[in-house]
Amino acid sequence: MSFVLALFVSWWIGATVSVVVVHRAALRALWNEPVLAQPVLIVESDDWGPGPVADADALAGLASRLAAVRDQRGRPAVMTLGVVCSLPDGAAMLADGLARYHRRALDAPEFAPMVEAMRAGCGAGVFALQRHGMEHFWPDALLARARVDASLRDWLADPQARSEGLPSHLQSRWIDASVLPSRPLDPAAVQCAVDEEARLLERLFGAAPVVAVPNTFVWDDAVERAWAGSSVRCIVTPGRRIEGRDGQGALMPPTRVIRNGERTADGLMQLVRDDYFEPIRGHRAEQVWQAVAAKRRLGRPVLLETHRESFVGAAAVARAANDELERALRGVLERHPDVRFLSTAELADELAAAATGLVTRSLPHRVAVFLARVEHEPALRRFLKYSGLRFALAPVFLIAGVMHGRCAARAR
Repeated sequence: MSFVLALFVSWWIGATVSVVVVHRAALRALWNEPVLAQPVLIVESDDWGPGPVADADALAGLASRLAAVRDQRGRPAVMTLGVVCSLPDGAAMLADGLARYHRRALDAPEFAPMVEAMRAGCGAGVFALQRHGMEHFWPDALLARARVDASLRDWLADPQARSEGLPSHLQSRWIDASVLPSRPLDPAAVQCAVDEEARLLERLFGAAPVVAVPNTFVWDDAVERAWAGSSVRCIVTPGRRIEGRDGQGALMPPTRVIRNGERTADGLMQLVRDDYFEPIRGHRAEQVWQAVAAKRRLGRPVLLETHRESFVGAAAVARAANDELERALRGVLERHPDVRFLSTAELADELAAAATGLVTRSLPHRVAVFLARVEHEPALRRFLKYSGLRFALAPVFLIAGVMHGRCAARAR
């Protein structure tokens, strides 16, 4: 009996040491990642910019829906708007024989209704602007491809065309996707593009947003440096960094994993957006409720990704999307009365603060969340399963779950 016990203890110690040695970087990152004391929900909507007056009406409708749903502090639900500052002037480009790029920017009089809708929503506290590029593509890359691709020339000839209609790889603004595999952009050109975008946003809204969202989540060090030099404080990421497109135009493998609150080499805070709500693609409120419950267990915020295309177009489709969004928000409030509605910039400020009520300092709560994160991490979960350590640690995970439930109940 003593031999069996000694064998079990030796195996347990060996397996534990192995997981710590092999996965020490991931374990350290999971422990250092801030643990939220309450659930946070931010609706992140990209691709808003120049467009028909109907788009401005769509924003006004969204603003009224968001204002009607408030958290315990009286804060309305917040939707961030990833602002794309211009679109191509296809008629001028084609008339010019595609010799150079022409644009129609958001500061043109024809787009004044959109600007006013954005300003009104920001004033009401339901919108928060974020940088999403002067264009949703790199102009020289689009121009080069249009010279040899008839479908792109047709796209330019359509006055109603939207950037969503471009091939996915061309929508990656911060690379040269005129050839595949893609190539990095010249850092000086990147800095000029970032500064140009910032100047336009400052003219229109009084200040350039401090949060940037890389188009299609493709960016590199040069883009981070340019943002850091242009008053950006926070980058929205998918939890990993992708730096290019492969020979088929697909996203290249990620170069690094990103956790909430981690800093870039230039000091920019990074947040993770990896939950989705696209009514136009059939997503339902129930998926939002599941996401909030899951992220609460992991002590993480829910940055809910959505796009303009779900809320514009046919009136019936847009109305259904608004209805589903409101149902999702009200359902979250019912299930998590202590949920916080914030903008992404506000969340970044809370995480950066030395002391904040949003980030828990309770050791039992942090330990319970850490163990939940370990179990949720794919590589760690596989190791625990196939080493048998998950079975041996079952009582620990059970106790951690109970601890987390009690912490959540106290927070409510």
